[in-house]
Amino acid sequence: MDKRELTAILHDPASTMHRLLRMWGNVPLLLMLDVDWERGPLVLVGTADRMMWPLLPPGSLLQLDQTVRTIADGQFTEFDRPIYLIEYRNRFHCCHAQRRGETLRLISHGESGRPPSISVSLKEARVRGRVTPIFRPLASRGRIAGRSGGGRR
Repeated sequence: MDKRELTAILHDPASTMHRLLRMWGNVPLLLMLDVDWERGPLVLVGTADRMMWPLLPPGSLLQLDQTVRTIADGQFTEFDRPIYLIEYRNRFHCCHAQRRGETLRLISHGESGRPPSISVSLKEARVRGRVTPIFRPLASRGRIAGRSGGGRR
């Protein structure tokens, strides 16, 4: 790719790269120096994904640990409970999870306003790994970082 192609992509408001750079324009570059790039790839929570709001608002940047592919058992506090990246029917879900036999429950955050859980067949779902937050935009009830609309539902 030459400079002209890159410039065209960066200036095209419809391009994914343009949208990502706008969303992440306020992230201090020094923050990225602390990322352990050998640990795993980065994952961006979609701008419309509110399954883990307010813990992980849309636009949160996460790091994926692909070595952890089994769902942990046990009792966890709200903030200690592991968060996984799970692929199911060509969609990725960033959520808490619980395994019961051959069923996997994809569990949203209690304050998210989303259905509390979705039960899926373990055979159809793939646990891609456990995620850890690197950066989270401030959770708000506005469009980018929180629920759409102004009032509490």
